[in-house]
Amino acid sequence: MEQLTLQPIRSVGGQIQLPGSKSLSNRVLLLSALAQGDTKVSNLLDSDDTRHMIAALRSLGTSLQLSEDGTHCLVQGLGGPFPARQADLYLGASGTDIRLLCSAVCLGQGVFTLSGEPRMAERPIKDLVEALTILGASIEYLQEEGFPPLRINASGLGGSRVSIRGNISSQYLTSLLSAAPLSRQKLRIDVEGELVSKPYIDLTLEVMRRFGVPVRNEGYRTFLVPEVAGYRSPGSALVEGDASSASYFLSAGAIKGGTVRVNGVGADSVQGDIKHADILEQMGASVG
Repeated sequence: MEQLTLQPIRSVGGQIQLPGSKSLSNRVLLLSALAQGDTKVSNLLDSDDTRHMIAALRSLGTSLQLSEDGTHCLVQGLGGPFPARQADLYLGASGTDIRLLCSAVCLGQGVFTLSGEPRMAERPIKDLVEALTILGASIEYLQEEGFPPLRINASGLGGSRVSIRGNISSQYLTSLLSAAPLSRQKLRIDVEGELVSKPYIDLTLEVMRRFGVPVRNEGYRTFLVPEVAGYRSPGSALVEGDASSASYFLSAGAIKGGTVRVNGVGADSVQGDIKHADILEQMGASVG
């Protein structure tokens, strides 16, 4: 059997430009499409998930101009729900995409199917579907109950209050929050139990704030989305470098005693994984 021997290295040094955060890329793309005004999005992550999101947004009636390397995009905002009356959205294996778009397409009018690779049929979505049903959505499971693929008969979202379990996936709450500013009423979302992955909710709330919608967070138990006229484009939106990727390079520098600089993310990042730098500093590394 052929063996690969990895020799120890004496030091690590240099700098690297981080790829964009996948979580931020998808959120920024969706809100840019729904917002009033055009948005220049930079440092997008070029990945399967973002490509599926872009293809879906185009199928739903959004005009996007993507750079050749896939890292910059000009999104012409719709200023409201998607205009398409019918679309079959193929989302690969992206659980983030299908959960974000599940709520977003309910805001419009028409019939939409959401599907993906066979792996997608194993991603639970029942809690989100039940919450959207309370808000007036009509959603049908095309195979196994509680899992994609889905058919949505969209006619807008109403209702002023809904609850969702917090210990399953923060993506359900992110999906409801993202769609709420375009629903017919201001919305109160109550979280049942302990909310997992709070940093991802913080990230969602920060992106919404940048697009003109401040959400009131009451101890991660209740979220109050005000009655607004929808999202407003900030004009430009920089996707932060991926903090998870940064952790590997920062750790290498800390372990080997070299100097490593990561570009694209800083101490004021909205991503929870930036706290890894604090841990390295507590262990004796110099981080600045």
